[in-house]
Amino acid sequence: MYYSKKTLPAGKIAEKIWSISEAGYEHGSPWSIEQFSLDLAQQTSDYLVLSEAGQWIGFISYQLVLDEVEITHVVIHKNFQHLGHGARLIAQLIQQLNQQGVAQIFLEVRVSNTNARKLYEKNGFKIINRRKNYYTHPKEDGIVMCLNIKEVKQ
Repeated sequence: MYYSKKTLPAGKIAEKIWSISEAGYEHGSPWSIEQFSLDLAQQTSDYLVLSEAGQWIGFISYQLVLDEVEITHVVIHKNFQHLGHGARLIAQLIQQLNQQGVAQIFLEVRVSNTNARKLYEKNGFKIINRRKNYYTHPKEDGIVMCLNIKEVKQ
């Protein structure tokens, strides 16, 4: 089952999101509970959470401004990684955003995160830039990727 920010079951949402993030990222969550809480309160932010049998497995967080989306997190809890959940979340998000008329989706990924890069490329994302020393803990370049969902109409 998929939940958006508006349909998430009540109760300590920021803590649950942070817990998935802490367990899902190799170097721990890049955001604190407070940062997730602030992000959840932003009008332009949204979340797509994957839940099975009442357990939150993973999520994608993103910012929607006009017809562009910037993905800020794609995270699957470590106990559920390598089972296709990330691919399901990405496909679901692309489908939803396409229906909403979004033209482009942007994201950044660590150079060393080859599994994620392959997943994004498989879904049509293209590398458009490299950001030197973008990430910390450890310091590493970031790859900027973009998916053109629809041709931009002038």
